[in-house]
Amino acid sequence: MSEVIEARNIKLNVDASDWRDSMVKSGQLLVDSDYITKDYIDLTIKCVEENGPYIVIIPGLALSHSRPDVSVNKTGLSLITLSKPVCFDCDNDPVDIVLTLAATDDTSHLQKLQSMAEFISDEENIEFIKNAKSAEEVAKAINEFEPEE
Repeated sequence: MSEVIEARNIKLNVDASDWRDSMVKSGQLLVDSDYITKDYIDLTIKCVEENGPYIVIIPGLALSHSRPDVSVNKTGLSLITLSKPVCFDCDNDPVDIVLTLAATDDTSHLQKLQSMAEFISDEENIEFIKNAKSAEEVAKAINEFEPEE
């Protein structure tokens, strides 16, 4: 199983002023680790502005993303937890976990996305992320997660 997420792309207890700021801060982790350029963050925000808060996929969790783009250097995921939840103005508000997914093409991200989806589909894992003390323990839990058959 390949690595789903790097510890350096996880930050806990982040302060964000609103949903846009939360997406910027989640995306910035991927900028800092050279997965994307800042242009990709702008694309993810534009997606929500144009299409609404469809990225809030389950209560409390947003999956920030856009189409594959030249601003993506490497397929990857980032994750932040928020010190104070933000609202995207949708039924699944408030949000306190923001993932950012960046993909270089239409298929390379599917395995990472499926692994992450299986991990977050368990409410206990969501609570674990919210209460985690270190990025390393979150990365380890996600990367070593084996879904039940």
